[in-house]
Amino acid sequence: MHRALAFLGLGLAGAAVLGIVGRRKTTACVSFSVLMAASVGFTAFFLLFPNRYTPAAFLAKQGIYDSLLFGMSVELSFRVFSAFRGIADSARKVLGGLVLVSTSAVFLLTPQAAYSEFWRYQPSVTTAGVWCLTCVSLLIVWYQIPVAAFTKAIVMAYVPYQVVFVILVDIIRRQGWGVVPEVNLANAAAYDVMVAYLAYAAWRKD
Repeated sequence: MHRALAFLGLGLAGAAVLGIVGRRKTTACVSFSVLMAASVGFTAFFLLFPNRYTPAAFLAKQGIYDSLLFGMSVELSFRVFSAFRGIADSARKVLGGLVLVSTSAVFLLTPQAAYSEFWRYQPSVTTAGVWCLTCVSLLIVWYQIPVAAFTKAIVMAYVPYQVVFVILVDIIRRQGWGVVPEVNLANAAAYDVMVAYLAYAAWRKD
């Protein structure tokens, strides 16, 4: 079941990427467009070659994903708030503080010369990126900033999915509850719903 959902998600994500490019919506958030394309590439590769999904490959993949998450936060904050000086100043202060705190926490918590142990701390990096993106999204909603339709779709679909499932899975891991099959299945199903909506939003004429 999980593998079937993974293939379905791959197809839907691929349709979303084609829609983003075909409808010329990459400028809504370039970082997100690259993230979706990277997700399609990595997912396809690891589904076809599961034996290549090594710890090193996982870290490489997550490093790219996490960098693009932070990139989305910065890009959206400058792209959306640039015309509103007062809001832009608040957004930069909030985002700058989050990046500073999260980066400091990662470096302080990660042991020196422990690359092989870094996987234990990687979820914290992802969570920090998700919180930065969430704060930018909340500022957009709070101040009711007019944004492009596809940018709004990203804020309404991708961000809530990341908050619920990335942070939920991280909490489960931290509590030592191990891997819960039902949560993984729900995660895969929610991802498919999310990318289906994004594919629709990408192909929709605005």
